[in-house]
Amino acid sequence: MNNNSQNLKSVWQALKNGQHFFVAGHLNPDGDSLGCTLAVTSLLERMGKTVYAYAAPAVGNDLKFLPGLNKVHIGELPPQPAFDTVILLECSDRQRGGDLESILRPAQTLINIDHHLVSDAYGDVNYIDSGASSTAEIIFQLFETSGPDGWLPTPDEATCLYTGLVTDTGRFVHSNTTAEALRVASALVALGADVQQINQVIYFTKSYIELKLLGRALEKMEMRFDNKYSQIILTKRDFETFGATPAQTQGIVSQPTMIPGVEISALIKEEPDKVSVNLRSRGKADVSQIAQQFGGGGHARAAGFKVTDKTVTEVTDALAETVQHVVNTLQ
Repeated sequence: MNNNSQNLKSVWQALKNGQHFFVAGHLNPDGDSLGCTLAVTSLLERMGKTVYAYAAPAVGNDLKFLPGLNKVHIGELPPQPAFDTVILLECSDRQRGGDLESILRPAQTLINIDHHLVSDAYGDVNYIDSGASSTAEIIFQLFETSGPDGWLPTPDEATCLYTGLVTDTGRFVHSNTTAEALRVASALVALGADVQQINQVIYFTKSYIELKLLGRALEKMEMRFDNKYSQIILTKRDFETFGATPAQTQGIVSQPTMIPGVEISALIKEEPDKVSVNLRSRGKADVSQIAQQFGGGGHARAAGFKVTDKTVTEVTDALAETVQHVVNTLQ
């Protein structure tokens, strides 16, 4: 489904018109958000623009190989914002990039590019395509829209975009793996995306601490509601035991979905200032609808939310009640 108020040609024209850009993805950037931030930053610099790339609050170790990361200001906003154009990538609302109002208010043009099913058209120029597998897919299509200007991704830009595509499709196994996603992936490989490095770093490299944390998580896995729902709760003590951080839980939430019969998996993390929840669906349930009931969002098969005013027990109980209603309706 495409609910754009402008087409990609309008986005491309806004890139050509702007001179001083601020580019950011969402908080706690994943491969799609950060990959797109880097690719767009590189493109704009090649176009002769000045760019301030931003990400917050931190970047996971599995993404630190991405080319151009040294150009991104991690958690550091400019002291005197003076940008005529702001680009927010994969931000379903204008707050998802963090507290950026000092950047957004004075900007002449706000460009919003997103692929979430529920997304606000908050920009002056909006391109929201919920049928796209990833924002990386959209950014590649943006390159293709350059027309007579003839811009194509460099090998480094292709690596960044392929990272976004492969992570958001779960290595091309999620339901958002469409013919268009595979076409874009093929084109990025042909343009020089370093597929071997991407796979090696993201999918075949784990630290000792991450593997120990995975073991603890699987040990604590619980099955509920006729084994259709799996929940894993990681407490502050669990993280302290292994000297781990919540950012080192990549991939854990997907593990229980390998069990036949599991329809929904939840990873519930007790963090210092909040309780965060990651949700995955085997296919029948739309977990984005569950996340929305708790102020979060995402996709039908992968979603999440954060709660700051409830304990981990309260969140766990409220989530279980919601999930029970959902799994009871599944055929």
